Amino acid sequence: MNIDAAREGLSRASLVTALTCALVGAGALTTFGPGVPTASAVEVNNVVTGVTMTNESSPNGPNTIWDEFSADLTFDTTGKNVSEGDTLTIQLPQELRTRNADFDVIDKNGGGVALKCSLPFGTGQTVNCVFTSYVNTHVNAKGDIHVRADMATTTTTNRFSFTIGHSVTLEAEIDHGNVISNQYSWVPQQPWKYGWQLHEGHNERFTWEIHIPAQSIQSPVISITDTFDTSNGGYKLFNDGVRNQQARLLKWNTTAAYRNDPYHQHPSELVWVGGSINGGTFTMTETADGFVASFPNSNDDAIYELKYYTELKSPEGLKVGNVFNNTANVNGQTATKTVAIETVGWGNVESQLRTTPPTPSVTTPPTTVPSPSESTTVPSPSVSTTLPPKKSLAHTGVNAVPAIGLGALGLALGVALMRRRQQA
Repeated sequence: MNIDAAREGLSRASLVTALTCALVGAGALTTFGPGVPTASAVEVNNVVTGVTMTNESSPNGPNTIWDEFSADLTFDTTGKNVSEGDTLTIQLPQELRTRNADFDVIDKNGGGVALKCSLPFGTGQTVNCVFTSYVNTHVNAKGDIHVRADMATTTTTNRFSFTIGHSVTLEAEIDHGNVISNQYSWVPQQPWKYGWQLHEGHNERFTWEIHIPAQSIQSPVISITDTFDTSNGGYKLFNDGVRNQQARLLKWNTTAAYRNDPYHQHPSELVWVGGSINGGTFTMTETADGFVASFPNSNDDAIYELKYYTELKSPEGLKVGNVFNNTANVNGQTATKTVAIETVGWGNVESQLRTTPPTPSVTTPPTTVPSPSESTTVPSPSVSTTLPPKKSLAHTGVNAVPAIGLGALGLALGVALMRRRQQA
């Protein structure tokens, strides 16, 4: 066995291994070195230009608790740097109560959705909107955002504060003074029906009321047949297990007591299904398309209210614009009410298409690469101790230490190999 040849082979192998490790290390340092920072979404707080409030329930006043108001905000991104993913937040006044909803701000000219917004249920909630890819192709967007909400409390002022982006406060002033309570309730002269969509996180439920003046029924027993609408998937009777939303019968002993209780919260009696009233029993039985109920009539100045709850059979019924009817037949007299699924929020926008700047041309000088000569002989690697001239590294933001270290390592290994050959 040729020991010298073996040694030279080992030396060459060691050199190759060392160079390979150096290259791998340099590559790893280059790969995991500092990267280019990426842009992150920001909260935009300087684009809302104004806000107004309008009483939709009583446009001519007075403003009373539980009236429905529209909050209307205008925005303008002209001259502002707005990117996809940026957010716009609008905290509503503490006095306003909203339903939970998701809605879009749409280009009036068919350009798509500019913002996607969400709104929780409750009082003083925040509208959260996110700019979509629409802002990548459009600039100078001007538009409006509208939110419907109920006035949940009385006030001592007619001014309300909106906070934009947690830092900018805008005020809106309503007409016809501050918000007050109703002093009296309207008194029906015959069976009358009322209903609305719930707010407390259950948009799929409705509250229904049948108000019945005792003197309008000439029978010793008040009998009710209630028929549910089957359109848009229909709805069914709902009874909460903890009685918060269970059917019940309320009685005011006199018309005056009813009139002086404007929000119907203080009846003379409250009876659950199966309970006793007027010497008899309040009964209520569900049917295929509604229910039947009955209770003894007092035939006096009393007024009754049958209050119950329903639930949509299908989530598809919540589509904005759907309408649900309800009809109650009370001893031959008919009372009807319609509840529509209304939008809680919406918006529109107009803008201009973003222009794309021309791409600058780049001229690359020609590079002459000599053609390699063909050879069937594999040359032996030559070792040189002469350092190559220094070459400037282009500034790329990547640490140049790996390249310098690689050159030094190659030099050291080359010298060591030459000495080993000389000693041999």
